[in-house]
Amino acid sequence: MSGTVDFGELRRFIPFCTKWGTSRGGAIDRYYINTFVEAALQDTSGRYLECGTSRYRNVLRSDQIDSYDVIDIRESTPGLTIQADLHDLAHIPAESFDIIICTQVLPYVICPKRCLEELHRVLKTGGLLLLSVPLIDKDDAVMGDRWRFTQRTVTELLQPFRECDVQGRGNLLSSVAYLQGLGMADMDLTDLNRTDPIFYQLVVASAKK
Repeated sequence: MSGTVDFGELRRFIPFCTKWGTSRGGAIDRYYINTFVEAALQDTSGRYLECGTSRYRNVLRSDQIDSYDVIDIRESTPGLTIQADLHDLAHIPAESFDIIICTQVLPYVICPKRCLEELHRVLKTGGLLLLSVPLIDKDDAVMGDRWRFTQRTVTELLQPFRECDVQGRGNLLSSVAYLQGLGMADMDLTDLNRTDPIFYQLVVASAKK
């Protein structure tokens, strides 16, 4: 029988927050990404490259960092040290970086496979790539949104790497809340920490060269 579910405040066509819930305690997807990246960075050191931002520099101790570069195609990116297109990093020598952080960037590139091949080339042998990509998200036309990724897709894209750990994060509730524009202040951590193998919200991966 139709019409028996009470959607309450969720019966809406405009989200609570149009900027991914950032005005409601922070975006839900960043909870998953931050916990993943921050844990993975704890025992790292050397030369770092972060794509699109310097978000995770402050997570590191000064004694961990030999250098910290930020790469982006946009000249206006805060903290930018390398202006370049990830599709073509020919001007960067191979084996340049110990750790590369690339979160929520691949949805906006033309060819994710090519970008990962370039990141693989500039990563040192034994180095670590930390990656996150969305499965559930809105279409961000301003940023030039192109792609969504399953765990299988990410596993296949990371084939050049010798060792990969690919995981889905989130569940049906977190996915629905994220699309509704709800944020961290609206959610219970117990609910967020449930992982569903089918209805996951995003994919995180660590890959060693």
